[in-house]
Amino acid sequence: LTARGEQLLPIARQVVEVLDQAVVAMREPDTKAEIRLGIPEEYSDTLLPAILADFSQEQPGARILLRCGPSVEFPSALAADELDIALHAPESVAAHDIVVHREAAIWAGSAFHEIEHRRPLPVALFDRKCWWRERCLNLLETAHLDYEIVCTSESVAGIRAAISAGFAVGVLPQCAITDRVRELPEATLPQLGETALVLTCSSAVPLRLANSLTAIVTKTVRALEPRA
Repeated sequence: LTARGEQLLPIARQVVEVLDQAVVAMREPDTKAEIRLGIPEEYSDTLLPAILADFSQEQPGARILLRCGPSVEFPSALAADELDIALHAPESVAAHDIVVHREAAIWAGSAFHEIEHRRPLPVALFDRKCWWRERCLNLLETAHLDYEIVCTSESVAGIRAAISAGFAVGVLPQCAITDRVRELPEATLPQLGETALVLTCSSAVPLRLANSLTAIVTKTVRALEPRA
């Protein structure tokens, strides 16, 4: 070897050893534990950071695959084995659901405009098949209120934007209220009642991760409840 060759030889051996280790690692099966969680978009800012922080401490090295979207999509995603656990608000609670919170659904209007007495009443609703949409419309019709759907959206953010702009009134969960949105007085529009927020687990979910994540989500949700 030349002087340059002598200088390069230990570096080359090191490179070959690193490449051999990489090949071995790539041939090994990927056995890292993972769990798939569905959570409504309206809770992504309030609940999700705390859930992820606690889960990373309890299950170091485990992966969590998130799906943030509308509650109405999660039952079918669970049935299709696209999710392991979902936090959602069903129309009715099933026997295997874990109720973690009960929350009032409210009529909301802009904090800066009063349009709730207009007729026809301008209303913002979800634009997909959703039991909250149907309940809202049934209540308005039963109360013989003249209304007009002036905005539809796939997301809570879209509905909230229409409300805060004074473009329409709409139905929101209590948790989605911001300083730009106000709860309308009870006597203004028909009362919506409350909704249950539940955890539903797939039958094939990894038990250790499921138990850990279920406990973390339950604790995090209940920590938001007002204390008596």
